[in-house]
Amino acid sequence: MRRHIAAFLSIFLATVLSAQPLSDLPRMDRLGEALESVGFSRADLGFQPKGYWNRFPNPERIPYIMPFFEDLFAEPLKIYDFSKTMGNASAKLLEPSYFDTSLTCLYNIVYNLGVDRKIAGFRNYSANLNPRFDSTKPMLNAFEKIASGETYQSNYGTFGNIGDIPYGKKELENKIKSIPIELQKIVAALMLNAYDAYKWRQLAVRNVNSADMAAIFRIDNLSNTLGDGQIYYPEIDDIAQSIDEQSLYYSSLKAVQAAEIAYKDIKKYLAKTKSDLGPLEFNHFSPIGRIVILGTKDNRNEYQDAAILIDLGGNDTYRGAIGATLSMDLPIAIAIDINGDDTYENGDDHWFSQGTGILGTGILIDGAGDDTYKSVTMSQGCGFFGTGVLLDIDGNDDYKLETSGQGCGYFGLGFAIDIEGNDNRYLYGDGQGYGGVAGVGAIIDYLGDDKYTAEPLSGVADRGDYHSQGKINANGAQGTGMGRRGDGSDGHSWAGGMGALIDIKGNDQYYSGNWTLGCGYWFGTGIVYEGEGDDLYKSVYFTQASGAHYCIGAIFDEGGNDTHELWETSGAGIAFGWDYAIAMLYDKGGNDRYVAKIISLGCAQIRSDALLLDIGGNDYYCLGKGQEGFGAATYRESYDNPNALSPFDTYAKSFGLLLDIGGEDTYWESDTAKSEPVPSPKCADNSTWFSPAKGSEHYGANNYGVGMDVEQGRLPDFELWGK
Repeated sequence: MRRHIAAFLSIFLATVLSAQPLSDLPRMDRLGEALESVGFSRADLGFQPKGYWNRFPNPERIPYIMPFFEDLFAEPLKIYDFSKTMGNASAKLLEPSYFDTSLTCLYNIVYNLGVDRKIAGFRNYSANLNPRFDSTKPMLNAFEKIASGETYQSNYGTFGNIGDIPYGKKELENKIKSIPIELQKIVAALMLNAYDAYKWRQLAVRNVNSADMAAIFRIDNLSNTLGDGQIYYPEIDDIAQSIDEQSLYYSSLKAVQAAEIAYKDIKKYLAKTKSDLGPLEFNHFSPIGRIVILGTKDNRNEYQDAAILIDLGGNDTYRGAIGATLSMDLPIAIAIDINGDDTYENGDDHWFSQGTGILGTGILIDGAGDDTYKSVTMSQGCGFFGTGVLLDIDGNDDYKLETSGQGCGYFGLGFAIDIEGNDNRYLYGDGQGYGGVAGVGAIIDYLGDDKYTAEPLSGVADRGDYHSQGKINANGAQGTGMGRRGDGSDGHSWAGGMGALIDIKGNDQYYSGNWTLGCGYWFGTGIVYEGEGDDLYKSVYFTQASGAHYCIGAIFDEGGNDTHELWETSGAGIAFGWDYAIAMLYDKGGNDRYVAKIISLGCAQIRSDALLLDIGGNDYYCLGKGQEGFGAATYRESYDNPNALSPFDTYAKSFGLLLDIGGEDTYWESDTAKSEPVPSPKCADNSTWFSPAKGSEHYGANNYGVGMDVEQGRLPDFELWGK
């Protein structure tokens, strides 16, 4: 009788539970379930190093740690929220209709993804722009205010005669006559706002040695020497200790908003004016740099000293340093092109261009047209003790660069932003969302089927990585944050910054070599946030939510049928952590493919956390035969037998996880002896496995790998904004 009652209750409870929504079933928290299966909880994820961990590079003692790093390192499940807010900001602010009607989009992008991630003190209420000028003679008045503000005499008198120096008032008045008064007002406002930014920049460097500032303009090898500490530049350390960052970035925020307002006001003016602006050409020097205004014909621009360069239209050619702070004498540089199929070309490897700020702010805004950008280094959105912004609003554009750009920051902020169009981006390394030491680099695209390439082959660009026998480049690109590892050289270990690649809509392709695609190195943070679309990720090693040595690497893909493929050396990726790394790949929806040969697919090595999380879709997983992965934590002897001098491995924990929720999934092993993969003997749909296996000699030691494939369930940590 009791058996019948028990059976009845079991059936009854099962029926009731199956009818309940997932939110009513705590046991459906699949991440919690996976952790509990090995005796862990969420509190066991992440790292909080202690000062008594001998030989461990304690982040409290490593210079230039980003303000968020230690907290995310300790609470890795908050990395999604941290990244999602950047995606949310980009999706809102760059949506074309919103962008067209708001005057603070670029300002808020730079704040939300840059300033707020790097320093404290700002809350993005306003850049506090307040240009005031005589509306009857706006540009003349702006020139006079800037001249008098920089202690230039407004006129010179001798023997009872008034001179026309220093800025040639009569000549200036004659030049200005050709500019319609409404356009003058827009330019005058931009001039005075730029001057406001200029003054705050001067305040920022008031304690900085001028010889040190001059020296960093001559440093041209950061991308090749910073990573493993080959060369120490003391002037960088000295500037970092003496510069007033709040004043520097207040200057940048003012310049960025001023440029955005000017672009949008000019665009509105051109839409309604009947003036013939084709032959317009204005060029005059001011104390903050040259002021240039060009009309709607096809122009050729080679101004290297322009604080403000405005081109009203046409298919234009720009050569040299455009929208870039080329020297200490030009700390604010703003270039605006309204429309046309334009060419930006710089072939000088000692000149910076196309939205680069070094000890200041460089901005390039291009409105519409199919544009071509080509440069060598420090270009296309690069900041080095400053802010660099390249914003292209519409068109199918082509970007080519060797190193340090397309969203690159060293001790500064670099932004490469493209709103609409099918775009192509190519570089060798240090870019496409690269956060060097104390920097933020972000590449952001709102809409289009885009292609991102970081040259993988060392035969094309000589950046060969020993992890791939020198055949594949160490790119440092596509959402990568890397520091200066000085523990093997001079001891000047500097923490990496944050590299972010954010693409909201489109079917995109990512092609690269090593150290790419949501990758961290030496206290750096690398993030890829993909909104929607069928995307292809193809790269080689230390890539696709990966990292080494005390870092964070993550990819969050919110939808689409995606392919994550590793080739050549084909490992250390797709959620792989090495040496106290946090690696996280979260893919939501779609029929996805994950392919690698070795140590990948949720693989944690040397006390790391590596999580591969896929929700929904019929997914395909393939790894080399007998290789570590599919949710694995590789055992090391030091976990059970403490090092006599530095036992910190014994204090820490590691966790590798592959968790798939929903869909009909398949797991395969590739074998070099066979042409086609074969089904995995360990992993299968609707099953759970452990690596090391339960009962094996290496199971335990606070080192656990779990694979879990289930029909339904939740990941509550990824549901703050809904499922």
